[in-house]
Amino acid sequence: LHQHLGHISACTAKKLVQDGMVARLTLDNSSAMDFFCKLCVYAKVTRKLVPKVQEGERGKDFGNEVHSNVW
Repeated sequence: LHQHLGHISACTAKKLVQDGMVARLTLDNSSAMDFFCKLCVYAKVTRKLVPKVQEGERGKDFGNEVHSNVW
């Protein structure tokens, strides 16, 4: 469920099941909160933090700089 729904948190997955939003699925209370996702850990380690203060020069005209996320 975690991976199929875009790596949602364990709390969110548990709430979806409890609220009946996910059909034909039950959670084992002992293991619902302590799971390990290697991909989530890797993604958190490798992403760069967004600076709070702008670094560098701004584009002079519209379209000079384009930022996007590519997966």
